Amino acid sequence: MSPLSVVLLLVGCSESSPCPVEGEDSLGTLTEWELEHRAQPGPELPEVQSLTLAEDGLPLAYREFVPEGWDGSGVALVFVPGSSAHSGLYGDLGVGLAERGVLVRILDVRGHGLSVCAESGCGAPESVDRDPVDDGAYWTGRVGDSLDEQQIVRDVGHLLADMAEANPEATLALGGHSSGGGVVSRLVESTGAPGVHRFLLLAPYNHPEQPQVRPEVLLDCPETGGTHYARLDLGALGDALRGNVHRFVLHLHKSEQYTDPLDTLAYSYTTMTGMAASSPQGFWPAYGAPVLLLTGSDDHLLDPEISETQVALAAQGSFGELPETSHIGIIWSPEAVDQAAEFLLAD
Repeated sequence: MSPLSVVLLLVGCSESSPCPVEGEDSLGTLTEWELEHRAQPGPELPEVQSLTLAEDGLPLAYREFVPEGWDGSGVALVFVPGSSAHSGLYGDLGVGLAERGVLVRILDVRGHGLSVCAESGCGAPESVDRDPVDDGAYWTGRVGDSLDEQQIVRDVGHLLADMAEANPEATLALGGHSSGGGVVSRLVESTGAPGVHRFLLLAPYNHPEQPQVRPEVLLDCPETGGTHYARLDLGALGDALRGNVHRFVLHLHKSEQYTDPLDTLAYSYTTMTGMAASSPQGFWPAYGAPVLLLTGSDDHLLDPEISETQVALAAQGSFGELPETSHIGIIWSPEAVDQAAEFLLAD
């Protein structure tokens, strides 16, 4: 069977099934407290910093939330945002953990947020093309693209090494939300994550075929696969599998309540694969340090009951379910911050 045939089988393409309806709420409905939260101004964010990568010269953007009185001897967390997102959307998590004593560095994944600049500090959102045309052009930091399938893992590895060098007495931790959790799992799967003492996964979307994805959100039509949120263009995918790996194959559908000016709503093949583990669930035994998976009871995308059984496949896995919390709301949740801090700061 060809690689394309295998992928088509995995996404469940069927000529007889209806195509997705545009405009539906792809990430579910916000809960009552989440709607109230969204109506309030967000926390003050630290300035964007960057680490220039020796590999290709890209300034990798990040925000660092520093606890008051930080002396370098506590927990230092590197955190990876989810699909289409960037560090500016995770202020509640960063501020909340910093208030509890955790140093938090949240990155803009390559091709996301402000990690798209040829030089550090490209600045205002209006100066960055958020809707790239798939014209065959390729440049360092192109929105939605990566150099290869392992590029994002290498980027996170560089950021971890830089964090460790800057804080040699700190206990290093790594975390991610949604597809950011997929990046973490891919890194663990492929490198073992040496030096990382704890892992924090918030509603992790580790792989498109992971067991805990709710079947009702999966798409099934002749031209499109994936989920209502992450829509896979099967024709473009076939082109990518024939060698055009920088082709945009994944399109992220977000309703207005979730959309941000710096969102990256199209992914090349390399970024799509780079933000997921290579196996639907075979990566769990590679987690050699404690891992906490938190999910929301109202997660539209993932089934909490199955998530609990999945993290149990890790040797030191633990699980928490947050009431009245959605897939997005988990990054705003004070309870998520409390449980994450308790886990990260445990002896």
